[in-house]
Amino acid sequence: MPYISEDKINEVKDQIDIVNLISEYIDLKQSGSNYIGLCPFHNEKTPSFTVSSQKRIFHCFGCGEGGDAISFIMKKENLSYPEAIQFLADKLGIFLETGKVDKELYEHRKILYAINNEAKLYFFHNLLTNTIPKKYIKERGLDRTFINKYMIGYATGNAQGLLNHLLKKGYKVEDMIELGLVKKSSKSNSLYDAFRNRLIFPITDIRKNIIGFGGRTLVDDRAKYINSPESLIYHKSNNIYGVGNLQNASKKNKIILVEGYMDVISLSNNGIDYCVASLGTALTKEQAKLISRYSKNIYICYDGDDAGIKAAERAMEIFAELNINPYIVQIPDGLDPDDYVKKYGKNAFDNLLENSLNPILYKYRNLLNSYNLKDIDQKVEFLEKLAKLLSDIESKLTRDEYISRFSKDLDIDNESLLQEVDKISNNMNKKDTSNLLKVDKKIYNSNKTNMKLKLIESLRFVLFNNPIANRIIEESDFLKNETKYWTLCLEIIQNINLNDDLKHQIQSLNLDSDIEKIFNKVLKIKDFTEYTNIDSANKYINSLRVEGLIYKRDELKEQFSLLEENENLTDDLKIVYSNLAMDILKLNKEIKKFDKN
Repeated sequence: MPYISEDKINEVKDQIDIVNLISEYIDLKQSGSNYIGLCPFHNEKTPSFTVSSQKRIFHCFGCGEGGDAISFIMKKENLSYPEAIQFLADKLGIFLETGKVDKELYEHRKILYAINNEAKLYFFHNLLTNTIPKKYIKERGLDRTFINKYMIGYATGNAQGLLNHLLKKGYKVEDMIELGLVKKSSKSNSLYDAFRNRLIFPITDIRKNIIGFGGRTLVDDRAKYINSPESLIYHKSNNIYGVGNLQNASKKNKIILVEGYMDVISLSNNGIDYCVASLGTALTKEQAKLISRYSKNIYICYDGDDAGIKAAERAMEIFAELNINPYIVQIPDGLDPDDYVKKYGKNAFDNLLENSLNPILYKYRNLLNSYNLKDIDQKVEFLEKLAKLLSDIESKLTRDEYISRFSKDLDIDNESLLQEVDKISNNMNKKDTSNLLKVDKKIYNSNKTNMKLKLIESLRFVLFNNPIANRIIEESDFLKNETKYWTLCLEIIQNINLNDDLKHQIQSLNLDSDIEKIFNKVLKIKDFTEYTNIDSANKYINSLRVEGLIYKRDELKEQFSLLEENENLTDDLKIVYSNLAMDILKLNKEIKKFDKN
């Protein structure tokens, strides 16, 4: 997100009514000059949550949470500081002038949101006045409450119904086409509605804007589902269906990830209102990050068919990259969550959650189901793959626990399985250790970095990006070992006034000539935009983080090299040697994660 000026932040703060804002989330009652209600951040029966309209703050005397409108939205919607400001600005209709967004684009985005909202109302009205969707909804056993909650709609068979409705409202055809609501025939150039004879599922973002639609056919159509295309306001890989349920997930501290719209709605219909779906696409890293902001207790509940199993395995890999181990819910008989909960009810589904498996047990069960252990050859192949699965577990304590458990389960010798796993682990470590001292050819190589240039770049960000300066200083900490000027330069920055002429102030300090040269280069730029931009600063922080890791790793490599040259290591030094190797491997893994991103 781009840099937001202090003036614009104050404009948002001045215009937002904190009482009205918080009233959208909880019931508030006036008590004297303040308002009180039940705290949205912890469970309580007696109201201890107080909002002051005059002071524009809130405070809970039960759990201690407090702050202004921005901090409330950050906490309630799980947003960063810039995201919360954007959230409130959108609500107020304030344009945040930044280096990245122009006003025309902003106004165009507002028009697209308005068109989608009007389309949502049109589809919803169609559902209320047509028997076809009502019959389908009745057959699915959906309660009217949930029809309203998800604003489910209906697209009739009228080829230009929505088109004509939006034209009457004064909207442009080119905007309807951009949103994928209307299409143009390649043969006749005639216009027609993209969604016809379909149940419609509006898709919202975290700010409750309608960003797109999904449509399920109610007739014999070759495409069971169609979805809105990518647009200025809709990016499938960054959004999820059922985002409103994430608030419930925060309260229950768990999230169920399912495949489709009807799964989310059907489970909600049965009292399981903390489900989201990945919009008909394979789960993306952006979606996983969004989900994990609300809870780390994630239950993957995909369909029980082969496609569902593969999708679950891919989702596990994505969550693993975020250091999250999800639970996998196995639905029997090849059913999907929607069918299962309708057939067996909420209690049965809750039991599935209780018996869900972590990734290791899930992969173990899948291995078991893939082999006939009565056949010698298949059993040998199975045990080889099991040993590989176990060798991937980093914690020795955890690995040994699973070895013991699986040995009992399979009625095999514990020691034999342990030896096989250790053999694979040792081979992997030898392979990795032999590469420890190779020259790293990645773009981030601290040995080739000019530390003075890095110092200059860091100081520019610190000078011109105060909101993020502390993070830059923290990640630049390794520079103090490479350049004697780092700490002194920081002290100088803390004692100068950014609002006055910086060059004049630096000259008046009578600095060492080398330090003055550094500051002259720091200030020798015409355009400060890059350094005041939050996105640029965040990218720079990531590059610093990688350089810091590489710097640390290279220090360990030097120690490792010294020990490797010694042919007569004592037992104590052998332990140090082994630990160094493992530490370097761990740092390599961390560095590779950044390379993937």
